[in-house]
Amino acid sequence: MRDFLKAGSFKVLIITVVVLLGLIIYTASAGGSLIASILGFVSTPMQSVATDLTDGVTEFLDIDGLTKDELKALVAALQEENSQLYDKLIDYTQMEQENERLKVQLHISEQRPENEMRSAAVIGRDPNDPFSGFSIGIGTLSGVSEGDPVITDKGLVGVVTSAYATTSKVECLLSENVNVAAVSIDKRESGLIGCNITMASSGLLRLDYLTGETALTQGDIITTSGEGGVYPADLKIGVVESVEKSETDVSKYAVVRPFEDLASVKEVQVIISFPGQGEDDTVTQPDPGDSEEDAE
Repeated sequence: MRDFLKAGSFKVLIITVVVLLGLIIYTASAGGSLIASILGFVSTPMQSVATDLTDGVTEFLDIDGLTKDELKALVAALQEENSQLYDKLIDYTQMEQENERLKVQLHISEQRPENEMRSAAVIGRDPNDPFSGFSIGIGTLSGVSEGDPVITDKGLVGVVTSAYATTSKVECLLSENVNVAAVSIDKRESGLIGCNITMASSGLLRLDYLTGETALTQGDIITTSGEGGVYPADLKIGVVESVEKSETDVSKYAVVRPFEDLASVKEVQVIISFPGQGEDDTVTQPDPGDSEEDAE
């Protein structure tokens, strides 16, 4: 068998065709189920055939020398080889995903080495959740706890709202229950990131508590401010698309498009510890009626 494995794939193709033709003739006595099995084998990748055909070219050409049981055994052996190849493919895919996850974690860690993080995969989404919440495959056994920020290399995604032994639930920034103290890195104006079901359907966020004289404009970058000790400072959130008057017609708010596509996140990092975490449980916001100088 090992001598035959050294033969070229072209020989393997010829042998396979010859075997198939011989079996078509043989099927008159062997029955249709045998042909179905052989056709199933032929449909497998040709490289699979090349790695496990047995006993050499001359033996395969001697169709008359093979019994029905021997042919069935050959088919079974090749099907087993095909199954093993699929197992290897799955292992390779999982290893590739893990490598990519570690690369992202390393990249984020290099940017913010002071934060302790855990890598996680998104393992489930509730199709009935209009705010795109999801579950991840790590929990308290990995150090994850309720309130931990969840990020990707593109920026803040959301927060852990429930942590179990090996899984956790995450509410993303689109949720009405998630509020984040934020600031414009260009204008240094602060506000509170939130959302509602109308904006969530468009994948957009809302930066509230801007004064009527706000200088924010389209293209300004919004990050976490770190105020309140709930999220680390300087995590990217998104970019301003427009500035609108609020319902009170006194203050304004900014429409913010997240850097990350929150509805299709697949890999995340959970920040389980960061400097200043929990130091202040309150987040103060400027009075929308105050002037910009008073707000500062």
